[in-house]
Amino acid sequence: MVKHKIKKTVLFLFVSFLTFASYAFSESNTAYANEGNFTKRTISVSGAYTVKVAPDIAYIDIAVNTLDVDAKKAQEINKENMNKVMDQLKKMGIQDKDIRTVDYRIQPRYEWINVETKREQKLLGYEVTNNLKVTINDFQKIGNIIDMTVKEGVNEVNNIAFGLSEAKKTEKYLEALKGAVNDGKIKAENIASMYGIKLSIPSMITEAGSYIPSPINYAGLQKASLGGTSFDTIESIPISGGEMEIRANINIVYEY
Repeated sequence: MVKHKIKKTVLFLFVSFLTFASYAFSESNTAYANEGNFTKRTISVSGAYTVKVAPDIAYIDIAVNTLDVDAKKAQEINKENMNKVMDQLKKMGIQDKDIRTVDYRIQPRYEWINVETKREQKLLGYEVTNNLKVTINDFQKIGNIIDMTVKEGVNEVNNIAFGLSEAKKTEKYLEALKGAVNDGKIKAENIASMYGIKLSIPSMITEAGSYIPSPINYAGLQKASLGGTSFDTIESIPISGGEMEIRANINIVYEY
């Protein structure tokens, strides 16, 4: 009976030892694993850079307006004048792909008149409007094109806008992006130098937005249809596209 109790006690102690040893080993492995998964220290910065660029493309909205008591006659006159304008544009080197019709409409035109003791609307005729958007790559031609088209029948210059071609946008954005990365690098190096940290290749670089401008409108040259300012001196008016800005932003993360 005593021997049986001794055996049970020894067995209990042996099992307890194994359980303790297993637990201790597990805790030791967990500790080592946690030491291996420490959080890396990082320096995070943002960078930005802006490139100024002159527009390399212009858009002119011009229109031929005609008025006649007969709608068909108004259309015929409008077509004749517009054909002259388009022929001259092509002679000045403007390609077909750069001449686009953006609006064509026929509408009655009225005026108010006094009839005895009341006012009534009187039909003056039918107005036909044919509006073109002309794309110009040579800014030296802008004044001449407007002057020529007015002489050939254009009686409305709605707007001139300056913009950037897709090739120029891409070129200048990549330049701005490179500058933004360099700006972020300089910031990170200055921060690191304060603590004696040596930086290597960034662990992450991401674009953080950009700004590419839309065409800038220049509404200084306008003329109401069927009347208004004369364009006899159009070539004496200076036309400049000014400058546009393209901006790139990035985020950079360094580990140390």
